[in-house]
Amino acid sequence: MNLFPQALFNAIKAGNMTLTFRLWDSCRLSQGKSYGVENLGRILIKEARKVPVSSITEADAKRAGYESVKKILSHFQQKKSDLDPQKDSCFRIEFQYLAFEDRRRSGKPTRPLSPQILDKYSERLKRLDRRAQGITFSAILKEMSKSPFNKITNLIDHFQCEFTEMKRKLHRLSNEQLVEIDPRKCFQLTPRGRQLIEHLESKLQRLPKS
Repeated sequence: MNLFPQALFNAIKAGNMTLTFRLWDSCRLSQGKSYGVENLGRILIKEARKVPVSSITEADAKRAGYESVKKILSHFQQKKSDLDPQKDSCFRIEFQYLAFEDRRRSGKPTRPLSPQILDKYSERLKRLDRRAQGITFSAILKEMSKSPFNKITNLIDHFQCEFTEMKRKLHRLSNEQLVEIDPRKCFQLTPRGRQLIEHLESKLQRLPKS
């Protein structure tokens, strides 16, 4: 699937672009499903809904990779010369970049894990943390969730630890299928690892504030 021009790949990988708009007659993407994008990797569709063109805000424009709403409208008018922002609609699509797609995989879409399964992974992570000496495994995962690509040297600098400790813990997280290494020798969360972190953060947000 070719959803984005290559000029936008870096912004998507960095997490700066998480929204796109499409002048489609019907939505071609399904919420909760992931799609492979050639030369980019996989994206997960978090929300896809039809909205008035006039509802697009300046903040939306920046999240979609444009300087302003005026730039989006200019782009839309190239696709539809008689565009009327007050009358026409478009599809507002929120997405999340998952990672580089390893060609050795089956290519099947990443399915969201159930809360029950994520709770089991959460308990397993807690057990690993209790046995960990030094940096906890959950701390490494949370730090990695901030960037789609993580060099081991950057993680070592952040945690101020030895190379052997970080290498050993990344290897264990890889065995748990929570992190993986891409062809550029960067570590990243797997879809399972990312869903686990989002699950843990969601549970923290639901705790009553003191």
